[in-house]
Amino acid sequence: MWSAVFKTVSRGYALRVGSIPASLRQSVNVSLKILPPIHEILAAAATDGMADVYRTRLARDVLSRFRDRLQAEPAAFRDRAAIREAIVAEVNREARALLKPFPSRVINGTGIVLHTNLGRAPLGNAFSEIDMTVVARYSDLEWDASSQKRSSRDRYLGGVLRVLTGGESALAVNNGAGALLLVLNTIAAQKDVLVSRSELVEIGGGFRVPEIMEASGCRLVEVGTTNKTRIEDFAKKAKARQSVLLKVHQSNFVQRGFVESASLAEMADLGKRLRIPVVYDNGSGLLFRPELPVLESEPTLEQGLKDGASVVVCSADKLLGTVQAGLIVGKASIADQARRNPLYRTLRLDKLRLTLLHHALTKYLTGSQRTLPIWQMTMADLESVRDRLRLRDGIEWVTLKAQTGGGSNPEESFESFGLRFSRGSAQALKERFAGRAIPILGYIQGNAFHLDARTFFPDDFAEVQKAIDEL
Repeated sequence: MWSAVFKTVSRGYALRVGSIPASLRQSVNVSLKILPPIHEILAAAATDGMADVYRTRLARDVLSRFRDRLQAEPAAFRDRAAIREAIVAEVNREARALLKPFPSRVINGTGIVLHTNLGRAPLGNAFSEIDMTVVARYSDLEWDASSQKRSSRDRYLGGVLRVLTGGESALAVNNGAGALLLVLNTIAAQKDVLVSRSELVEIGGGFRVPEIMEASGCRLVEVGTTNKTRIEDFAKKAKARQSVLLKVHQSNFVQRGFVESASLAEMADLGKRLRIPVVYDNGSGLLFRPELPVLESEPTLEQGLKDGASVVVCSADKLLGTVQAGLIVGKASIADQARRNPLYRTLRLDKLRLTLLHHALTKYLTGSQRTLPIWQMTMADLESVRDRLRLRDGIEWVTLKAQTGGGSNPEESFESFGLRFSRGSAQALKERFAGRAIPILGYIQGNAFHLDARTFFPDDFAEVQKAIDEL
């Protein structure tokens, strides 16, 4: 109770002093006197990496929190030396946390190639392959040398995507959700957008397709049922020249059993008859058909356009294998209109991501996409990794199951190779590996800790060897 009383006092609200017991007031006053002055904290704190003004601000913030604690718990510290030591330690800890580079390296031993929590598609050697002076200095981002006038920042990107997908026009924004938001806001604001109930998915982080649709300004119209939606369901509610049809690829979940859905081709035919656009959210951004059974059923961007979609949107950091971005490809009338939408300016890519995205797309254009980490990892023959590590008793090479991840093919897995730790507590091993200076992340299966080598980079093996040697 008195903790709440003193917090109220500290916020500046009036409180009759007589309402607080004299003994408690005296105890608090005595305890506050042991707080060290700010100059003592700064003299003892090891925060030389911070500018003086920010060192002082941080120290004052920590001191204020300790003052609040003493008001709530007068007996928390016995003397000035003890509380000064605690305050300095907290200032040092927070300073280190603030100055630590973020994000920092981890080693992925989960076997999930596109791990959302670990940054999805790894970029590999991209930074050593692009001309970093372009990013570090001035560039022709929005300047055209031939006309010597201002130009569009995605003019080259659009050209590459037109060739790669067969679309009439293309542009890029900050992510897949942003691409869908921009398209719907451009062509469907204040209009009915029809979508199957089975495709109103949650895309991760608590964000859901219906919320994105509502934020775009369109009116969501659900058709069909959770397990069955036919083209007739769309035909009943679609209005000629007034509605928009939306199909969302079920990339992060699977429906089985008594299910049915309207195909993109059927929706495109309906859209053509009613002269209304069809938007296809492809999700994963697959650009070519790899020789991988695990991805046989995954649709490509080009196929979406061939099936008749007016515009296709997707993410670039999934099966396309590059930076976070959202792609919009399809009819020039829609893409060009989206480019003129004021919302595009809030969603467009910066020069660094444009450079990295263009770098990845040219890999596909030149047929060298297999050098991207996503395809190196998914298509690698792992038998040779046996010689990369020296194992101890209780650790063995075993066949495992890897996944593409990133919200693509959730039930599909493919053969992989890695380590099983059969001795000791699996949970303790998992925590020990994850708690290293460079965290090594694995998983527990069958009461044993596992590390999948498919998602190791070549220089990860040395760190894994250190971890094994230190067990």
